[in-house]
Amino acid sequence: RYFAGVIRAEEGTASEIDVNTVSINIQEPLGVVGVIIPWNFPLLMAAWKLAPALAAGNTVVLKPAEQTPTSIMALMELIKDVVPPGVVNVVTGFGAEAGAALTKSKGIAKIGFTGSTATGTAILKEAAESLIPVTLELGGKSPNIFFSSVMDQDDEFLDKAVEGAVLFALNQGEVCTCQSRLLVQEDIYEKFMERVVARTEAIVTGDPLDPSTMMGAQVSRAQHERIERYISIGTAE
Repeated sequence: RYFAGVIRAEEGTASEIDVNTVSINIQEPLGVVGVIIPWNFPLLMAAWKLAPALAAGNTVVLKPAEQTPTSIMALMELIKDVVPPGVVNVVTGFGAEAGAALTKSKGIAKIGFTGSTATGTAILKEAAESLIPVTLELGGKSPNIFFSSVMDQDDEFLDKAVEGAVLFALNQGEVCTCQSRLLVQEDIYEKFMERVVARTEAIVTGDPLDPSTMMGAQVSRAQHERIERYISIGTAE
């Protein structure tokens, strides 16, 4: 809705420099925007990147993650009668092949990427060879700090704090903004972690198609094995 409004709000400007000179600024589309999105929020990520690109008058070549192409195909079915042919295009495949082709293409005027820092760095280097501007949304470190005041009262605020702590690890690896570590004030550590453990044990795992399931399967075997390695490292340390 915001970017739909932006379409009507975009306008150029004209400034009089002196009696003989006028400066005119005209907004123009870049051209073809290459969009590369991750697997964790395929529909949301697609909407976030398609909307501003289209609102600015560009066309888009969208490459979904190889793990979640079906979601994007379903989205294309929904918008096929709304968006003219050729305005939104989807290219599926592995990042090292399809993604790399986008970052090297002379026909791409802008690249938007959300994903890992390592992949973002590689994309930035590839795009620099062709002077293609890039917008990156990458991972980072994000500690969550819980002071003793969160347990001053047993209320909704404490429940929210516990919920955030549980999100730290138990989200199927699907939240790129979740915290990377918890820092809990010593005098509330035991009681706070008791609440966290109790909330964790309440999570229902199972078939993701079952409405009662709170946490389903991992997106891929590679992701599952990565998590197992993290658990092994944590146990060893």
